[in-house]
Amino acid sequence: MKPLKLLIVAMNEQWLNLLEESLTNAGYHFQIRQVNSKQAAIKAFRESKYDLLISNYALPDGAISDLATVLGSQLPCMVVSEGQCPVSSEKVLAIQDSNYYINCYSRLDWIPALENTIEKWQSNARQDINAHLRNHDSLYKKSLNRCVELLSGASTQKEADALTTEAFEMLLEVMDLSRIYLCSALHAPDNTFVIRQMIEVSAAGVAAKMLFTENPKEIPFFDHWTKSFEQGHTVSERLDAFPATERQWLGRHGIQSLMAAPIGRGTKWLGYMAIEDNLNIREWTPAETELIVAVANLLPQHYFLTSKSSRIETELFASPV
Repeated sequence: MKPLKLLIVAMNEQWLNLLEESLTNAGYHFQIRQVNSKQAAIKAFRESKYDLLISNYALPDGAISDLATVLGSQLPCMVVSEGQCPVSSEKVLAIQDSNYYINCYSRLDWIPALENTIEKWQSNARQDINAHLRNHDSLYKKSLNRCVELLSGASTQKEADALTTEAFEMLLEVMDLSRIYLCSALHAPDNTFVIRQMIEVSAAGVAAKMLFTENPKEIPFFDHWTKSFEQGHTVSERLDAFPATERQWLGRHGIQSLMAAPIGRGTKWLGYMAIEDNLNIREWTPAETELIVAVANLLPQHYFLTSKSSRIETELFASPV
C-alpha cells in the first residue's frame, strides 16, 4: 500500500504528534510535509502530489478560505481550529464543518475524521467528473452534428478543403487540442506505403508541422499502428509510455498525447485522422474517441481515391522518400 502523503499547514507540534501516533496505531504508512504558511503550502503542492491537506484555521498570511479555494479542487482539505470541547471543556482540536473533536488522550480520534474527509471529497469529485462528462457528451454530439453539416455540404474539392478545415478548427477548440490533421496512406503494388499529410490545423502558439511525406519505418510505433488500422481500431500514444530512446518522433513536435483513427480498413486502409495534446499527458475518453472516429468516417473521399492521388503515389514510389 502506498504511504498516505499529508501536507500539514501551521499545526501545533502537540497536535502533529497526536496525528502521527493515531496513524501509526491505525496501521497507516504515511509521509508528512509540514509548512507554516499559505504561500508555502501552495509552493509545496506545486512541487509534489498529496492525498490530503490539513490546515490550521488561523494562518499567518491570510484566510484559510483562499487556500481551500486554490487547492480544494485538486485534493481534499481538512480545516482544524484549536479550542475547547463544548461538552467537557477540555482542550481539543475541532474539525471545521463537522462534529469531530480531537483530544490528546485518544490516539485514534484522528482516523474517522481523516477518512471521512477523504471520502467526502472523493464523492464530490466523482459527481463533478460525471457532470463534466455529461456536459462534454452533449457538446460532442452537437459538434458531430455540425461536422455532418459541414462535410456533406461541399460540391467541389476546394469547398471540401475549406469545410474540412472549418470542422477541424471547431474540434480543436471544443476538445482543447494542440493539433488536428489528416494523412493519407499512399500504397505501392508491393504493399509498402508512405504517409502524406493533407490537412492540418494547430492551436495558437503551436508550430505547424511541415507538410511531409514520411517513410513509416522512421516512426518507431508504426508497425503496431498498421496492424490496428487494418482491423479498423484507433491507436493512442503517450510520451511518458515510451522508452527514452523512442521518444524522438513525438518529442520533436512537442507531442505529449496523440490519438489516430483509421480511414478505410484492411491492408488498403486509406489514411488516418489524428489529434494531439502538446501540453498534457492525456487519457482520451470514450466520448472523444467516438467523436474522432465518427468525423474520420465523414471526411471527403477526394483525399484518398482521386486520380490525382494515384499520380502522386506513382511519383513518390518512383523516387526515394
